[in-house]
Amino acid sequence: MSEREPIYITQSKKMCEESGMDPNEIASPKHFLTSQDLDFERKAYREVLSVVSYFSKKLMESLKGTPVLICISDSNGYLLDMVGDETIKSTIEKLGINVGCLFTQEDMGTNVISLTLQQRHPVKLIGQDHYHKFLYEIACYGAPFHYTDEDNLLGSVSIMTPVYFQNPLLLTMLSQVVDSIERELLLRKQNRKLNILNQIMLDRTKNGIVITDENGIIVEFNDFAQQIFNESRSSVIGKIVYESILNGDYFKRIIKNEEKQENLELKFINKNGDLVVCLFDAQPIYEEEKVVGAFGQYRDITEWYLLDEKIKEAEKQALAGQIAAGIAHEIRNPLTTVRGYLQFLGSDVEEKVAQIFDSLLIPEIDRANKIISDFLRITKPSDQELEMIQVDKFLNDYLCEFLKSESLLYNADIELEILPASKYLSIHCNRGELLQVFINLFQNSLQAKGDSFLKINISTKLVNSHIQILFSDNGIGIEPSILRHIFDPFFSTKDTGTGLGLSVSRKIVENHKGTIRASSNGNGTKFTIELPVYQ
Repeated sequence: MSEREPIYITQSKKMCEESGMDPNEIASPKHFLTSQDLDFERKAYREVLSVVSYFSKKLMESLKGTPVLICISDSNGYLLDMVGDETIKSTIEKLGINVGCLFTQEDMGTNVISLTLQQRHPVKLIGQDHYHKFLYEIACYGAPFHYTDEDNLLGSVSIMTPVYFQNPLLLTMLSQVVDSIERELLLRKQNRKLNILNQIMLDRTKNGIVITDENGIIVEFNDFAQQIFNESRSSVIGKIVYESILNGDYFKRIIKNEEKQENLELKFINKNGDLVVCLFDAQPIYEEEKVVGAFGQYRDITEWYLLDEKIKEAEKQALAGQIAAGIAHEIRNPLTTVRGYLQFLGSDVEEKVAQIFDSLLIPEIDRANKIISDFLRITKPSDQELEMIQVDKFLNDYLCEFLKSESLLYNADIELEILPASKYLSIHCNRGELLQVFINLFQNSLQAKGDSFLKINISTKLVNSHIQILFSDNGIGIEPSILRHIFDPFFSTKDTGTGLGLSVSRKIVENHKGTIRASSNGNGTKFTIELPVYQ
């Protein structure tokens, strides 16, 4: 026994002797992990094993020509992996040492794995440093590794080589490898923490976040972005952002030309058919001076935008009200006077002139009066009395009876579908005003029918304590650029139109505490009128 032998080796040998171990016998491990437990342990150590294996291969490359076997254990001494010289590996496997076995001094005597984990510093056992003589021909070097920020022991890395290849530098090299392993494990741990923090920040922000790499491939897409775009994260991650119709060109300019975008207003319709309005900010992501990706942020301002539109509409109606009041005062009375005198003079003029009065002048004055009346209706609340009426009675006995004669006149087909769930529900309405809404819709359908036979479908649906009345036709449809303006006062695509019919219709529906909206494509137009169910 060498005088310079470390005290922990001496104590280990003494323990082996006192426990009755025979140094001439071959010591074998007594405890093994089951295959299921071994799989579980290796999965738990998956990241650790990948890092250790990477640096172990680097170590073997630097020791090329030296037969070495590198063993990796967990913090309890269970052998998780062996890589290196097949001859040494085959020899120790014959001794019962396999992946999954447990190294303890009680079972294996003085061994490098147990001492390394026990002492928590690099250890070497050269030849006769071992207690059992069958290990005298082997030189072993071991070093523990752990998370340096917590001093949390993770396991050990050991080198086994024939004793005549023993070299003091092997322990130094192993210690340097373990330092690299610990730095890499700590870096990965810190990166995981950063990723978790980043994910928390991304998920908690009230903005939609899209992050791409330098090739425009989407690598991050947070929860709020999923809500805005109504697309799942899994369906977006990995896609090329340049293919996006909405913002592909912007991201391309950001990555290729290093441009920035600020407060760019984007409008689009999501998969649910809802209007979404966002303010878009984006900028390149740099690593040193190289662009490595792009960061895009979407601030959802849909509610603010719709509120602003309502404010603008209210201001527009307020202005219209002022104009209407002036029109009613300054024009209506003179028109009434002129109309009265035309009727009075009709009996005193030539028959040809009287005919012009009756067929042209008086109808035009009446038309002007109607425009004024319609304009007044969209600028002030309704003062008409409301009554409770069942939906099926209004549609069957009132609306369809009225439209039936009109449909015969214009060779149109009207189909009515009342769902049983909404048949006996009631609404609070003014029948005359509500009828006017459907007359206006019917007239619009007539003007948009084109050359085809006009078919109109009126159906009902119950949605969240509201009754929906859907009025659809098979006409030529409305262009998207026109559709957004159809409810604006005085907006018309017809030469003889006043542009007030749908404005009046919307005002009537709003006076009934309801809403009206339109959708259209090449197969026709659909108006959805939603009214509260009368409780």
